[in-house]
Amino acid sequence: MKLLNTNLSPFASRVRLAIHAKSLPVEIAPAGMWLPNGQKSPDYLALNPIGKVPTLILDDGSALPESDTIVEYLADAFPQAGLRPARPQDAARGRLLARIFEQYVMAPGWSGLIGQLFAPSRDEAVVDATLAKIHEGLRHLSHFMTDEPFAVGDTITTADCALIPFLTFQNRLARFHGKNDPSAEHPRIAAYLDRVGRDPVVQTLLGEMRDGLVGSRLAMLLQPDERA
Repeated sequence: MKLLNTNLSPFASRVRLAIHAKSLPVEIAPAGMWLPNGQKSPDYLALNPIGKVPTLILDDGSALPESDTIVEYLADAFPQAGLRPARPQDAARGRLLARIFEQYVMAPGWSGLIGQLFAPSRDEAVVDATLAKIHEGLRHLSHFMTDEPFAVGDTITTADCALIPFLTFQNRLARFHGKNDPSAEHPRIAAYLDRVGRDPVVQTLLGEMRDGLVGSRLAMLLQPDERA
């Protein structure tokens, strides 16, 4: 199997975290080198007409898009890896955490922050309204978080793949707009990010995401000390 990927994408990073954490036998195509004209090229669109990354090329040559679907596929294809918790109630809570973030944080909030990245002038009202929606969703998420080492239990699972890349990328978006990290205002989520941020696999992933921003159209999201 081969993952068609760009390192800066939190969606592709969701899948890479699963691959890295469990040492799965999936080739990760070097970012930007898998097709000559990128994800909007006719060749890529023939594989995935949605035109987004990531796409997983299966052993039979078929293409599987959408990061959440890919991670669930990997959990099913490699059950011994432990991407999905063994207990049904733990697996359900992992799905719940991912669902809450996607539905109540990312869906209502991210379009506003990302849209303002390239606006001729920043609309503070849009940014503030967007962050209010994000904080509401984070309060819902925090309610179901625990103080376990990872989102569900003591190892990286599908829930962490859903949360870590997106929470950290969201913090970058907020900082670019001159705001505090949204996660910092929710102690349970802030503590979670602090814990997982000390994990070597997570550190590798976040380093890949940072390096992926360098030279990209989103390089403005880098902090000053990351631009050297």
